[in-house]
Amino acid sequence: KLYRLLYILFYAPTIKITHPLAQKDHLEVSDLYGQNFMLMRRGWSHHVDELRDDLWKNHPQVRIVDFDFYSVDVFNKCGNDGALLMAIPQWQQVHPMLKILPVNWNHEVPYGLLHAEKPTLAVKQFIAAMQKALAE
Repeated sequence: KLYRLLYILFYAPTIKITHPLAQKDHLEVSDLYGQNFMLMRRGWSHHVDELRDDLWKNHPQVRIVDFDFYSVDVFNKCGNDGALLMAIPQWQQVHPMLKILPVNWNHEVPYGLLHAEKPTLAVKQFIAAMQKALAE
């Protein structure tokens, strides 16, 4: 039986630091209108599919661009092409030319660590370190 340490994170677009939207502290969904917004392909995550469906239904002005897998190439494409990339705030340091901004919406993703019911000492220490780092 597996247990999990779970956190809820909100989606936030990753933006090239020279993009006009990068000057803002946070975004409204309407700020995404007319922008290419890169999302993982349908079927990868139920939570991403919910975001995609909401945008298609209620904000068709956002141009959704699918990709298959998060990689350095995807982050570089975002940095080079000026597209916005769906990410989580904890990825802020992934690319030096990109900035992650919160959006005024309620789309979130569970994020966590699966572990055994009786974790080893090393796993317990790792969990304690994670909890401490996330509390800071």
